[in-house]
Amino acid sequence: MADQSISRANLNHIENNLSRLANNLAVVADNIEIVSSQVGNVDNRVSSVATELANLTAEFRNFVNESNRVANLADAKQTVALLEQELRKKFGNYETIRNHTVGILQASDLSIVKKETIENATEEMMISTPRYWLAPALIALSAWLSDNKELADKALKEAMRRDDEKTSLLFCLISKRAGKLDGSLVWLERYFSMQDPKKMERRIIVVLDAFAAGLFGGDINGVCTNKIKDWLNELSSSAGFVEKQREQWQSAILARKTTIDGDNFPVLSKYSPTWTKMKDSLEFAEIHENIYQYFSNIFNTKVNNAASLSAKIDEILDNLVKNYDNDELPLRSKLRKNQLTIEENGNIQRATQRFDEEVKAYSEYEDFSQHLTSIALTPESSGALITTQKLAITLSKQWIVDAYEDLTAKNRASVPLDIELEISDWKDKSRDGSNEAELKASLNNYMDNIKAEQLSKLKFPNKKVIISGIIGAILFVLSIVTVILPIIVAIITATYIFMQKRAIDKGRNAVIEQIENERTNYLQILNGFLAEVVDFRRLYSEKDKNSQKVIDLLNELTPEQYITVQNSNKVRQVL
Repeated sequence: MADQSISRANLNHIENNLSRLANNLAVVADNIEIVSSQVGNVDNRVSSVATELANLTAEFRNFVNESNRVANLADAKQTVALLEQELRKKFGNYETIRNHTVGILQASDLSIVKKETIENATEEMMISTPRYWLAPALIALSAWLSDNKELADKALKEAMRRDDEKTSLLFCLISKRAGKLDGSLVWLERYFSMQDPKKMERRIIVVLDAFAAGLFGGDINGVCTNKIKDWLNELSSSAGFVEKQREQWQSAILARKTTIDGDNFPVLSKYSPTWTKMKDSLEFAEIHENIYQYFSNIFNTKVNNAASLSAKIDEILDNLVKNYDNDELPLRSKLRKNQLTIEENGNIQRATQRFDEEVKAYSEYEDFSQHLTSIALTPESSGALITTQKLAITLSKQWIVDAYEDLTAKNRASVPLDIELEISDWKDKSRDGSNEAELKASLNNYMDNIKAEQLSKLKFPNKKVIISGIIGAILFVLSIVTVILPIIVAIITATYIFMQKRAIDKGRNAVIEQIENERTNYLQILNGFLAEVVDFRRLYSEKDKNSQKVIDLLNELTPEQYITVQNSNKVRQVL
């Protein structure tokens, strides 16, 4: 035992070493805390420097932006002055002619200026502007007012040589303004004949407005109407054009699709995997009535806007006279950009955005079909009147019908033939709700199988289990007493068997109750499913029938129905 003892001195030595080690660790911990604090201070300083650098960067950017803005503003003001000077030098006479044309039109309305005064004011302008189309047109207008047919003819030929399209539209509008509708219609026919259906300006919309309203006279012989149809025929001959129009109208029709929720079909929306397809098909079926009401409202709207349309025609006339010639446009565009830069106080981005919007609004070209679609669908965006909207729809009728019938056919094909039902792991389907007996038998069979499977797991324990339990109980009892062993074994065995049987009976009753409750619930769901399948088929059939109303309405329309024919005045024609 003496060899195994440990001296107290040895323990003190170990304790001293441990104490010194603890002190050293404490010192190290203090040093680590000091370093950590210093690192934290460095992080704070770095964060502060980063914030100051960000503020400095922002201030520098603001300084650069402000410098650029001031420079842009100064450059724009200087450029405007130079451009205005160049425009006066090169095209000053153009502006004079435009002002004189407006003045002559107003004077002729009021009849307060002598014809001789008008003639003298126009002759010098013809000499000073050898390329401008409005100069000979102004001479022709003056000669027309003075009943000088020979001069009018010569001046008209020169004006048409310089710009036939603008000259034709000018005298079409002047004739209409003067109430000479026969001449106005002749000029309109000429103007239409020069249009490229693949590239038309927005002003064609207002011209169509006036034509549809009969403000240019009655197109009794259908000359202008046939010209419009020729535009469509020319466009239709282009590869892919008809398909493009059909797709465009399909998109427009689908845009009127309404969304329905599952409130009216709670069982289908919750338990049918087919519901998404059913919902889509039913939503499209709702379109038919919406489309029918849309077109009916348009064609049942009374037309009473001739006064406002006359003002629009005068506005086109004024714009045509005042608009800048092609030779001027490059300089005028630069001038307008710089003027907008001044208005935006040197902000180039906003000025450019405004300029682009103006160009799009006033100079955008589109093919005739695009104009028709805009008029038919969104007349408010193009400023078209209800008269022209009716005409646009009738001219686009075949595209609309084709697109509509294609969509209807696709939707009918997408309606599910069989409607699926899924309750837990049980799945089945119905076509029209007539297979109620088969579905209930299938569901009951499924529930019976579930019940049998769960009850099979609650069998009374076999002999081996019982014997094992009894032996375990005996071994436990033997450790206590051995005198009354037979009695104890019998009691334990009987008690164990009784408790097991009682637990099993209780479990079986619980399983049976649960399964039967689920069966009742599932059968209620199945009944709701069958009822909603019948309701869906009936509702879809009713909604789908409305498609024929739309087709019949469109097929009855013709463009000639929506071109107002007015009595024309028998007056001298200029051309």
